[in-house]
Amino acid sequence: MGSAQSLRQKDTHRRKQSGRSQGLRSALLSLLTGLISGAITAVVTYYSTYAKARLDLTIEYDKELRKSRLDVYRTLWPLLKPLARYSAERPLSREIATETSGQMRDWYFDGGGIYLSRESRGPYFALKDALQHVIDAPGPLAPTLVARVHDAGTALRAELSNDIGTRRQSFLWG
Repeated sequence: MGSAQSLRQKDTHRRKQSGRSQGLRSALLSLLTGLISGAITAVVTYYSTYAKARLDLTIEYDKELRKSRLDVYRTLWPLLKPLARYSAERPLSREIATETSGQMRDWYFDGGGIYLSRESRGPYFALKDALQHVIDAPGPLAPTLVARVHDAGTALRAELSNDIGTRRQSFLWG
């Protein structure tokens, strides 16, 4: 009997040890799962916060750039008035082309040029080129030169409007 009782005690002791071992494993597994979940949550939170901060900065930069462009484009727009295709105050002449080209140069180098978008740079310099052809042309102005200036002016004004979104339908109001 002593031996049977001893076996039962050993078996009971083994079960207790096994139960403790299982409990310890379970606790360690829970701890490890919690740590991994916490680490993943921290990483996701970090990158989400980082992405939101970058987005907020980008939005703020775009708003400031749009406002600055609007300010400088407002000063360029009236300089183009003498080049109007319709209801021009005077017909295009070398004098008007020279004066307008000089005013555009001043606008560009006095700070406006830095705000031209990639899309607006082409039409801006196309207009400057058309004006230079009028300035350099000998004799009376050919209608094709005048038309080229009018077309270039129209293209520039359209692109300036696109840059600041004044001719686009608002995404807010459909």
